[in-house]
Amino acid sequence: MNRGRPWPSAALRRRVGLTLSGIVLGLGLTLAARAAPPVADGGLPGIEDEPAETLPGPPETDGDEADDDTGGEPEMSEEEKVQARQRIFDDHLRKAQAAQRKALHEQAIREYSAALELQPGDPTALLGRAESRKARFPPGRCPRPALDDLLALATYDPRGIWVEQREVALEWMGLCGSSHAKERLALAKELAAEPPGTTGRPDDVRATAANLLYEMSGRAKEEDERELLRAEVLAEVERYRDECSRQGRKPVAHALWLRAKILQDNDDIVAALEAYRELRTEHPDAPEVEGVDSTIEDLQFELSLRDLEKTQGFRPSAEAEAAYLRGEAALRAGDLATAQRELDAAIAASPWFPRAYHLRGVVLARDGRFLAGVEDLKRSIRMDRSNYQAHMTLGLIYKKEFAGAEDEQAIEHLEAALRLRPDLYRLHLLLGELYARTDREQAKEHYDRFQQLADPDDPDVQRAERAVMELERAIRRDEPPAIPPPPENQLRRLDPKLQKIINKAYLRGTEYQDWGEAEKILLRARDEFPDEPEVLNQLARVVYAQDRRGDARRYWEQSLEEQEDQAEVHERLGLLLREDLPDEAIPHLRRAAELRSLTARFTLAELLWSHNQPLEASEQLDLYLAEAGDYDLHWDRAQALRAEIDARFFQFYLAAGLVLALVIIVPAWRLYRHYRGASLGQLLERDPKSFPEVARILSLIRHEILKHNTAFLADVGQALELDAPDADQRAAVLAQRMFGDGSGIDDRRRRDTRDRRGRVAGGIYGRFLGYLEELEQVARAHRVTLNLYRKDPIFRPMIKAFEDLAERAEQLRHPERLRSGRKLELARLLRRSGEVLGRQAFERLSGLIRELCVVSIEPRLVHEIYRQVAGEEQFVGYEVAPVQISGQGGLVRIFRTDFEDILANVIRNSLRSSVLYARPPVGLGIELTQEMDEITGLSSLVIRVMDRSPEQLSNEMLRGRYVERGMGITVDLLSRYDGAISVESVPGWSKAVTLRFFTVEDEVREEAEAA
Repeated sequence: MNRGRPWPSAALRRRVGLTLSGIVLGLGLTLAARAAPPVADGGLPGIEDEPAETLPGPPETDGDEADDDTGGEPEMSEEEKVQARQRIFDDHLRKAQAAQRKALHEQAIREYSAALELQPGDPTALLGRAESRKARFPPGRCPRPALDDLLALATYDPRGIWVEQREVALEWMGLCGSSHAKERLALAKELAAEPPGTTGRPDDVRATAANLLYEMSGRAKEEDERELLRAEVLAEVERYRDECSRQGRKPVAHALWLRAKILQDNDDIVAALEAYRELRTEHPDAPEVEGVDSTIEDLQFELSLRDLEKTQGFRPSAEAEAAYLRGEAALRAGDLATAQRELDAAIAASPWFPRAYHLRGVVLARDGRFLAGVEDLKRSIRMDRSNYQAHMTLGLIYKKEFAGAEDEQAIEHLEAALRLRPDLYRLHLLLGELYARTDREQAKEHYDRFQQLADPDDPDVQRAERAVMELERAIRRDEPPAIPPPPENQLRRLDPKLQKIINKAYLRGTEYQDWGEAEKILLRARDEFPDEPEVLNQLARVVYAQDRRGDARRYWEQSLEEQEDQAEVHERLGLLLREDLPDEAIPHLRRAAELRSLTARFTLAELLWSHNQPLEASEQLDLYLAEAGDYDLHWDRAQALRAEIDARFFQFYLAAGLVLALVIIVPAWRLYRHYRGASLGQLLERDPKSFPEVARILSLIRHEILKHNTAFLADVGQALELDAPDADQRAAVLAQRMFGDGSGIDDRRRRDTRDRRGRVAGGIYGRFLGYLEELEQVARAHRVTLNLYRKDPIFRPMIKAFEDLAERAEQLRHPERLRSGRKLELARLLRRSGEVLGRQAFERLSGLIRELCVVSIEPRLVHEIYRQVAGEEQFVGYEVAPVQISGQGGLVRIFRTDFEDILANVIRNSLRSSVLYARPPVGLGIELTQEMDEITGLSSLVIRVMDRSPEQLSNEMLRGRYVERGMGITVDLLSRYDGAISVESVPGWSKAVTLRFFTVEDEVREEAEAA
């Protein structure tokens, strides 16, 4: 090879064998050529001659000679041609190898190419040309033609030379960048899957595969895909480290750097620190080590901060969380003052509360106090750097409220938000607008990226396109003068300087056990921040660690004087005092438990049990067991205490259980009786025969109760609300009308009526209850139990409205005795009841009545009625053809049950007549049409029942009741609904019995369809 590397042994053996075969074949051809007759200038070239690019053509002869059977040279056989081609191929190969040894790579490439034209895919020629082509390229350049020849070996010699050359192919593909990234990754994975030491497998191929996967993850567009690729990279690096460990060699520096970087990105700080330290130890001089010391320092600091957050109790307490939720709800309602007050309380209860600072920053910004809001948002970001929402809010405040004066800050935070949430592509548009003022190229990049990611129909895409066009030709316009932010008028809850001092003291005491120095730091902080309870809390912790419990108690009590709702302080005081002063410890433990301290709650339960307060101890222990888990410090002790209390109270629980069973069974039975039953709609669905009676009662309720008596409820309520001069008198009249004189005697029925709650009811209310009782009687007649109050959506609000009014009946009779507030409540109740009874209930009942009285006559309904009649026993055994139905039908005002009886009786008579007199198969035709009376303009639905029976039937026979078989009943039903019946002749049929119904008006039709 051109790099001076020795030939592999297998390839050398193959080449020697080919050379010897060529020599033997050449000698054989020479002897054959000497034995053959000499040919002038037309014979095949010998081994010593320079080979031509192609085989020589046939010798030139005259046409006569060609036709002469005895003249000219004999034609070569196929075997001779193959031998000649092999001889020329070997000659090209020999010359190419000689030129390659002399570094004449251009000549070698020509000879190898000539050989490959004779024998395409020859492995030796392909490898030689690949090496010569590679030698022509400068170091570090992608040898694409050479790589193509080398990769061809995978096709022509996959189990020979290609196996040995895979490592070389992997190296050459690495010079070509992303153009062969997928092929290189596939080859690297293939080699990595083979055992170490396999021919052509590099020792560090797993590191190469991991690096290729990492590069692919950087090009991935979806976050899920990136996460999967990074996990695969980490797994590949771990396998590589295991392989290196078994072979006793060091992993390459880049693989260790990849492992550390991915662990850091995965937020596994402890593992990342170990990985960076391993990289620094194993490869101290590698380029990958540059900047590692700084990274390790940052990770150690981040780890310390996280430990600080966990151990110093900066997580929000239950009180802080509740205040935060109230503040969030107030902000949603637009109440900024309440929102700020609740968030102040949340931060006061838990100073380390990033979400509270974030939300308070939003509240302050909305209130126009931008500088204070900015400070809160910055503090939230310092506590939680992954809070992309805080970054976005802060960036938008800088962009919108500071008129260009803080564009750099806006860009910084919006870019941070974009790094955390790259799927929020609209940030590109905001960044484009900001960069347009200073950096046009950056602005154009963001605008272009937004156009790529946004929906093409998004109107902001056109806005971005116009902005790009303006950037290409326009100069930045003068910005309006900056508006300075207003001065801050509210101090922060925990000053950043104080937070830094506290962190320093904590690390000094906890990490280095230098409690004296930690106390000095905190004493200086107390002088600077005398009213800050957190300083006192830290001092108490420090002196408690030095076993100075009296000083600790004093500091904690001073802290509670400054801020009472501190769960940890109450808890630690309770634990401190429980041995010597249990009576003083219990209030502190109880308060800490109220503030969601599990330790305080269990300690309180244990202390109460030991001091003979078993009921409260059991209650506190139950609360603890409901809130704690298996991994809580006191969980096992709580289980043992629970068992002890349960054993003591077993007999009590047994007796209480029996009593409880009785208490539950009796009300359950009453509830069942109370909630059972059906709604009015279910009654109508189960038994359509109840339609007429139900519609009658509903019409009475709508007319007598709602239309003429409840419509003025809202008017009286409005009069009371406005304190009209005659409001009291009108209210008294309304009470008399609605509830009578209080005796409960209904004027119409002259009987005592009581409502569901046992109150005596008269007047309109009594009538309403009477109609409800009638509805229940109708339902019972059809074997259905109604429960209108619980089950019916129409009557439930009506009954509730009447009952609410009945409770205020006495106030309604004497509104002058009410205070203004009570009178206003009564007025509002009247207005609500008027809305329910005077409008909603009236509309719903009207819709239901229309639905009961209006039937949509359509072919499906007619076909169903015909099918029922044809299936009767009297027609069994007869050949009955399917009915022929035409037309669309329409809406008519009639109860469905009556219509079904009418049409069924007409169809039954026509079928019976056809069975007796017509030829089989018996069949009927039914036509549905609409006709318009030209004089009255009224529309009628015409139903023609046509048969082929020769039996005579006339109008006089129908009207004179000469026809039996139920037709008299049919005529009577028709007369109730202004319908008509007649006999007509129809072409193709013997006769037609015609039914006519008036159709409903258009507006009624629309209302019925809506209902």
